[in-house]
Amino acid sequence: MELRLIEAASEIGAGKRGASMGMAALRVAAWKLGSELFGHAEESILRDENDVLYEDDNSPNAHHIDGLIRFESDLAYEVYRYVRNNTFPIVVGGDHSIAIGSVSGTKMAFPNERLGVVWIDAHADLHSPWTTPSGNVHGMPLALLMHIEKKGRNRPRIFTMDVWDRLRKIGIGGPKLTPSDLVFIALRDYEPEERAIIEEHHIKVITVEDLRRKGADAVVRETLAHLTACEHIHVSFDVDSLDPSISQGTGTPVPGGLMLDEASTLLSGLCADPRTVTLDVVEINPALDTGNAMAEATLSILEPLFPILRAR
Repeated sequence: MELRLIEAASEIGAGKRGASMGMAALRVAAWKLGSELFGHAEESILRDENDVLYEDDNSPNAHHIDGLIRFESDLAYEVYRYVRNNTFPIVVGGDHSIAIGSVSGTKMAFPNERLGVVWIDAHADLHSPWTTPSGNVHGMPLALLMHIEKKGRNRPRIFTMDVWDRLRKIGIGGPKLTPSDLVFIALRDYEPEERAIIEEHHIKVITVEDLRRKGADAVVRETLAHLTACEHIHVSFDVDSLDPSISQGTGTPVPGGLMLDEASTLLSGLCADPRTVTLDVVEINPALDTGNAMAEATLSILEPLFPILRAR
């Protein structure tokens, strides 16, 4: 199978600046360590809209959300184009709001088939403008993609919800996945509103403790079994799923995370399944790091994936 690296350097959704440099940090790590990462795959570099961060913010419950429309649309089309051409896109962020585009593009490629999503992340990302405590859109992609939003503490502006609705319609109308086709791995930091959604919709959660008890290989099998009815799978890997002892180079580190070997086993096992058609790697932030440690750690997780994907 052919591979494609897509640089999605949007950091509009994050609360701290620097995630747009994620691909550059990986490139520096590859040069330093003699990695063939960038020799394995052609690259696409999407134009970002990060200039909106210098402008007035008209959307306090979803900061600068208007800057995401064109970017997410372009990303969705780029992912769609390669998936339809039997090429595996690895989308390197940027912050986790880029999943709006990558998941929408994957669904656009298979509009009539069920899409499973594996969300490897410390956070649930199930907020909406109605419930967000921060207003940062990187905490909202799954609520948007599943069309789940509960009324909550906030009163978002009409403008905000109009843009939210436009983002929901990228690719195809309607939800891109259902809660039954979502699996969280390494989730450990989320608010009561998100917990309520997880419980109401019986969304599958595999904690780090579960993984240590069962083993990472068993968790791969359990995840894939849970998604048996899905014809295709999208894997979204946020580096804050890793334990902060590995690196502080991400915007919202949370103690008690995955070790490198566990993350590597998860991604290798999931990518070996032919139903897995797209992968996100998000929230590498060298501006918050020391010695580019997060990019080097992430590179060690990505490198084994290339022969696995190529052999499919």
